[in-house]
Amino acid sequence: MKKITIVGVVAGLLPAVALAAYVGAGDSVSAPSPLGGTQPTVQNVYLAGGTVNVSNPAAGDVVVAGGTVVISSKVDHDVLAVGGNLSIIGGSAEDVRVAGGNVTIGGKVSGEVMAAGGQIIITPDTTIAKDSYIAGGTLVFAGMEDGNLTLAGGDVRIDGTVNGNLVVKSGRKVTFGRQAVVKGTIEYSAPAEAVIESGAQLASAPVFHKIQNIRGGLRPQLFATLLGIISVLKMIAVLAAAYLLWYLRRRDMVAAIQNTHERFWGTLIRGFGVLILTPIAGIILLFTVVGWVPAAVTLTVYGALLVLAAPVATIVATSFLMTLFKKNRTDLAWYHILLGLVVLTLLALIPFIGWFVYFVIYLIALGAVTNVARVKFSG
Repeated sequence: MKKITIVGVVAGLLPAVALAAYVGAGDSVSAPSPLGGTQPTVQNVYLAGGTVNVSNPAAGDVVVAGGTVVISSKVDHDVLAVGGNLSIIGGSAEDVRVAGGNVTIGGKVSGEVMAAGGQIIITPDTTIAKDSYIAGGTLVFAGMEDGNLTLAGGDVRIDGTVNGNLVVKSGRKVTFGRQAVVKGTIEYSAPAEAVIESGAQLASAPVFHKIQNIRGGLRPQLFATLLGIISVLKMIAVLAAAYLLWYLRRRDMVAAIQNTHERFWGTLIRGFGVLILTPIAGIILLFTVVGWVPAAVTLTVYGALLVLAAPVATIVATSFLMTLFKKNRTDLAWYHILLGLVVLTLLALIPFIGWFVYFVIYLIALGAVTNVARVKFSG
């Protein structure tokens, strides 16, 4: 009875995975088509693995993470991709948000593009309907932007068409290639004036701001891009911590998983109590004769538990997914954990219900970590 109750709770906690979606994880994964490639896949696609391939049309969102990611088919809604080498060339009916080492974007995008990476190439066959925010080490924009375009990077080359306004922040060099067409205003910041090759068509004279380095004077237009980069870095840090915990402290993590599955509600209540009562206890200690030392220790431990709960939440979410798929919840491979992080990240993007589910998973992870720590130090 308890097992059925836990599975039911997990099914309620992860609606995005259980409802009208294809979920896959492995060394090499792809999204199938039910009719041999002639029809779109299920509503949403969530994949994680070493090599990820989406070559059939997707009728919903595509959320993927992997070492090498190729999306070569049309996606009807949003694309969210994280990986080492990303190739998004099938086009999207809505927004594209990607981050990786090497990023290539092509095809028609009816929404906006937000991209961060080491090297980013926007191919000549790319058309983007709304504003774009692109940041990276080396940037090449050769497509068509119907909205405004904001670029931030080291070497920046514009060799496409921008129908709106263009803002560039470069730490090294800005180049307007022979195919460059900019119909709006142009404002750029760089250590030296831009190179304008013969054939470039600029509707207005570029406004140049000389800077010493990339850190100086970031404009408000770059805030969304920088926020996206920070989010990706945070995701990578949580994933790295989850891997370290799983492969170096597996016994403790298995104990945490067992806590969440066998004593779900008790672990949830414990996590809520730790979150709310521990800082209150620390503040009370500050105003007692005991002094600030135990208060400092209490608050330091509290902070450590909060930080540790984030990667543990990824492992816990992965164990719930394994239970839903009727697999061993403690036999986790690296790509299973990666999929768990993708699911948690997706939940965090869903207003209200998604936030609530994410909060519940975090609380049970906090409760499990606290209980494992209590057992270890008391024993």
